[in-house]
Amino acid sequence: MAACRTLCLLIEDSNFSEKDFTDLLPVCWDLCFKLVEEVLEFDSKVQVLNLISVLLGHIGQVIPYADKLVLFFQKVWEESSGESLLQMQLLFALRNFVMALGYQSPICYTILLPILQRGIDVNGPDELNLLEDSMLLWEATLAYAPSMVPQLLDFFPSLVHIIERSFDHLTVAVEIVEDYIILGGTEFLRRHASNVAQLLDMIVGNVNDRGLLSVLPVIDILVQCYPMEVPPLISSTLQKLIVVCLCGGDDREPSKTTVKSSAAAILARILVTNTNYLAQLTSDPSLLLLLQGAGFPAEENILLCLVDIWLEKEKSYSQLPKKKLQLTSLGCRKDFFSLQRTHVDNMTSAQRKTIGLALSIILSLRLPQVLDKLDQILSVCTSVIMGSNDDLSEGESSGDIMTSIRPQIEGTIPSKEFKKRQIKSSDPINQMSLENAVRENLQTCASLHGETFNAAIGRMHPAALAQMKQALKMS
Repeated sequence: MAACRTLCLLIEDSNFSEKDFTDLLPVCWDLCFKLVEEVLEFDSKVQVLNLISVLLGHIGQVIPYADKLVLFFQKVWEESSGESLLQMQLLFALRNFVMALGYQSPICYTILLPILQRGIDVNGPDELNLLEDSMLLWEATLAYAPSMVPQLLDFFPSLVHIIERSFDHLTVAVEIVEDYIILGGTEFLRRHASNVAQLLDMIVGNVNDRGLLSVLPVIDILVQCYPMEVPPLISSTLQKLIVVCLCGGDDREPSKTTVKSSAAAILARILVTNTNYLAQLTSDPSLLLLLQGAGFPAEENILLCLVDIWLEKEKSYSQLPKKKLQLTSLGCRKDFFSLQRTHVDNMTSAQRKTIGLALSIILSLRLPQVLDKLDQILSVCTSVIMGSNDDLSEGESSGDIMTSIRPQIEGTIPSKEFKKRQIKSSDPINQMSLENAVRENLQTCASLHGETFNAAIGRMHPAALAQMKQALKMS
């Protein structure tokens, strides 16, 4: 056992070289298998399993020994009944095994999936001890799977039961949901739409800001992938996001500001990709009741209040006249749109563009109140358009990353992260031109409102108007 501990230390040493160790691997694996059979003490078995885990975590050449490892894991699992600590160590080793196999991991599914099914059963006898490690194994299995298999698809309802019990494993649960969205595609949504809706509804509104920040990107990617199908399915969750935006507490707290920004960006995406649905959602009587329960004034127009959130009207414009005066009196040539920045500047470039597109759509609605916000809407859109050079540089960097990854995965099945990048790169928002959207919807706004539109344009600050015309390439 001393040799076992010494070998662990050697492999985990920062100067360890797998190349120099390659010739010793066959002997090392065989001795590990024999040692587990020979030792009788519980602690000794755990130490040997730990060595195997370390080997799997540091050695790339696992495939030649995969069959022996599968048989080994099966035998140890069968003999570990009632030994929770040994089973926990085995689950950890299996997770490393899956990660070492990569996209050849299905060769171990015959032993892996039955163990996983038992570990994620909240009604199982060992649920208290094995659930956390089983969920980590579950996430790794999905992340390294080349494709969804029926057995994994059947496991998803177990996640609902786990979250119903508690939010103790929320972080990994959210990762698992994302894995299913990315890997399972339309078949996953077809089979488990109600489970997804139930899961999100349990989380949103019942966890703290940190929990919300973990789940909001998953909602965003779900809406991105299925812009028409998903919003009606998760209407209850979306109503809660509207409440978060409009009644979300003190904006001076950074976490609440980030939550509001992310939630607002999701709602903006829905307005852009499924305009009629968001209009329907914001006029739903059940949403009005929910907002009233949170202390929101009943007489307010919900959609216009969302516009105010996107604009952050109070914060951005409370000192606007003073800034205009300073700009004029000092003869400063600083871009006017930089004074009109809202909270969208604290978002990612994709979120900023989504907000801009949503605001441009607001211009095309037959709402006279839009003219009261015309100055702010155009200033924000101008800000996003004028900042597009930075966004373009970011996009080129992302493209370079994609290019650098492709040769490494040529002939192999893309990883979860690569698939995720593919989804993000195919985002319809990326294909839309904010400049064209603003220009077209501004023309629609002019047609709808006539002279009142001209009067609203006339009230814009000359510097802001000049910046807008420059951004939209208007004479």
